[in-house]
Amino acid sequence: MLRKLVISLVVLILLGIGCVIGAVQYVKPREKLDLSYKEVPIMDRAFTMVRKFSTEFVLTEADVNNIGKASISLHPEYRPGVLITGARLHLEGDRLAAHVNLKLKNRLPVGIVIYYKLHWKEPNLIASVDEAKLRGFELPNQYFEDIVIPLGTQLPEPVHIKGIAIDDGKRELVINIRKPTLRELQSLLEQAVKRQAG
Repeated sequence: MLRKLVISLVVLILLGIGCVIGAVQYVKPREKLDLSYKEVPIMDRAFTMVRKFSTEFVLTEADVNNIGKASISLHPEYRPGVLITGARLHLEGDRLAAHVNLKLKNRLPVGIVIYYKLHWKEPNLIASVDEAKLRGFELPNQYFEDIVIPLGTQLPEPVHIKGIAIDDGKRELVINIRKPTLRELQSLLEQAVKRQAG
């Protein structure tokens, strides 16, 4: 009788360990990601746009990835005990998809995907949480926060963003600029000349 009880207990312990190992493997990130990024020359693009008398400029999907990772790397501790160790952002339909690798309590690696809706609120590009998933399972949105990217502060002073739009076909983010007044245009052209000379 005691032997059967010991065997049952050992089997239960092994099943429990198997379940824990299976759960850890299930939530583990599928791809290796980091937070390294390249600077995006937003100011230079704004001056190029002004010289061409255009009212829009484009951020490629790679630009969006770099800008997003730069923003995340400023505050990689998402909340106490949750550290972002890597990310990859791309445009998917009318949303921004962020593949994120987390480390919980400095031990457990987890890979999730968070989908955001993008909108403009002067002077920031706001990525509002739309949906979050762990391997196909939906996670409650309240566990995740919006991303605020101060895009407007990276532009020359008289340039004001009117709105943004995702071009799904080209996988680009189109930034629409309010048409500058003649005085603002003159100021921008003078800044562009000084920047080019200096």
